[in-house]
Amino acid sequence: MKNKIIIIVFLNFFLFANSQNKKNSYLKDEKINLFAFVGEKISIQEFDPNKNSIVKEYDSIQKDTILRKKYVMDRAFRVKYKVLKNVFNDLKTDEIEFIVYDHYGKPNFEKSKNVMLYISKSSKGNYYFHQKYQYDEVYKDKNGNLFGYVQNNKSKKKKNVNLLTLFENKKNGIFKGLFH
Repeated sequence: MKNKIIIIVFLNFFLFANSQNKKNSYLKDEKINLFAFVGEKISIQEFDPNKNSIVKEYDSIQKDTILRKKYVMDRAFRVKYKVLKNVFNDLKTDEIEFIVYDHYGKPNFEKSKNVMLYISKSSKGNYYFHQKYQYDEVYKDKNGNLFGYVQNNKSKKKKNVNLLTLFENKKNGIFKGLFH
């Protein structure tokens, strides 16, 4: 009886550890400035991207200071998401804040409960920004498994696919230049 209890405890620990490994597994290439993750919206706040957009430059020919105003034609948002699962590279946090620019208004992904988002770090490394218009809607099945849809161009039917397939489609499509 004692041996059975030990075996049951060991099996439960092994199964739990294995499920945790699977849950936390993701693709990784730290040389590429891209993070793909499944997230759940916490907040979205619009801000004026043109506030404080005047830049002083020195004109060495005229020997004078020139004031230049840069103008962003997109709407801008500070967004906060709960990280449910890393898919490509590890954000090393449970919540992530990033900047979103969208020419059409609020970003479409904010309508979905769960979404796979693609973000990068700024060149100075002091904030993250959304890869413009890039996202995939993600759903949970009755067992809590995450999946997305891809649409067949010929039949227009949607097909369930795993998260890695969604990522591979972006990797081999819009992000192909990052992965040479």
